[in-house]
Amino acid sequence: MAYQEFPFTREKAGDPPPLYAKLRRECPVSKVKLPSGNSAWLLTRHEDIRAALSSATLSADPRTPGYPEIHRRSHPAATNFKPTLVTLDGSEHARLRKALDAEFAPETVNELRLMIHGVVDNALDTINRRYVEQGQPFDLVEEFTAPVPMQIICMIVGVPAPDVVWLSQDTALGTDHPRDAVEDEKRVLVRYVSRLVDSRISGKDVNYWEGGQGPGEAEKKKQGGHEKEGGLKDKGNGCARVHEGLISKLVRHQYETGNLSRDEIVQLVYVVLTAGNAALINSIGLAVLTLFENKDELHKVRRNPLAFAPGLAAECLRYNTTSALDCRRAATDDLTLAGTTIAKGDGVICAVQSADRDERATHRPDVFDLHRKYPAHDLLGFGYGAHRCLGEHLARTELEIALATLFARFPGLKLHGDAEELEFTGPRENMGVLRLPVFVDPNVQLHRIIMPD
Repeated sequence: MAYQEFPFTREKAGDPPPLYAKLRRECPVSKVKLPSGNSAWLLTRHEDIRAALSSATLSADPRTPGYPEIHRRSHPAATNFKPTLVTLDGSEHARLRKALDAEFAPETVNELRLMIHGVVDNALDTINRRYVEQGQPFDLVEEFTAPVPMQIICMIVGVPAPDVVWLSQDTALGTDHPRDAVEDEKRVLVRYVSRLVDSRISGKDVNYWEGGQGPGEAEKKKQGGHEKEGGLKDKGNGCARVHEGLISKLVRHQYETGNLSRDEIVQLVYVVLTAGNAALINSIGLAVLTLFENKDELHKVRRNPLAFAPGLAAECLRYNTTSALDCRRAATDDLTLAGTTIAKGDGVICAVQSADRDERATHRPDVFDLHRKYPAHDLLGFGYGAHRCLGEHLARTELEIALATLFARFPGLKLHGDAEELEFTGPRENMGVLRLPVFVDPNVQLHRIIMPD
């Protein structure tokens, strides 16, 4: 039997492959051929994917025999692969995750809203000064969707302010890049995180967002001791008021109490910095582009961006599930899904993009609808089960604030140029737009702002 080659081609770069819909109807559990030459099972229905991601029989560890490798390269176990929070299973995964649970809980994220607003406002102030007041177009990805999530996660972690510009150029943290180009960046980032952790352990802490030494300090001095234009400044809006970074908290509450080793803290901080950054960058850009393509919904947002912000963020996360390849597993024992036997050693790919467009899970899933009632726990773009994304609440909050503030400040935001000329990530990378040229039409005014109940 000839298997379909995976990953599938996207006919429209910003949408899931249309083959998913056909498979949901006709063959929801099917075999596909991978670039490595191996095969794996592909799940496309919401119910089956929830069941798979809840199963302890399916391992997230790439060292497990049968794990579906997407890229043409040797097995991770042969390349000094070191497991992280996102690839560990069972009790080890639960132990490490517990160390971060409180830091990304809804109540903790709510305390960060003022800081997030500050970062977003600063970025939009810079855009207004550089481009809007001059009547010039700009790349929304470069000026907003990429730097905002980066600055926020650096503040949460406790990265010294001068290092943020340097880190923002690290391809391991930004939008998706060719895999080989990222590997060297990952090693550099691990070494950098190791030094930060060691400095906290030794007690040589820095005052976060009040200076400090690091790779970016030399650049700051070149600029006469001032932050680069567009960088973070405390304007009294909470932007620079992160009291204690995640690294210091982990050292104090986990390392000094013997719960975690130094290497485990390095690994956790690395995961926090990298795991969701590119996904959120992609989500903001695709959300704006989707609004441009759906004029009726865009009109609603322009009328009242704050009131529609929660529904807008939720629908964008469902409609534009950026995670195309991350939910991969390997069977550690035989199991049955949707009447199909999956043998021990078989690879499984959970197509969460397909799941969030499943007709069985929501009405008219290919329609972008700000009024849709889609339970948060049903959204599979964040995964499901033990490995559901820890940063879900943070991502939702950032997306909500970023979109609401963007359209409240610039209701006349429009695409500059032809949508057909936009560049997107390739089929082997998570879905995203690489550049999004826009301009602000001064003739479009904000109708009103009404705070939601």
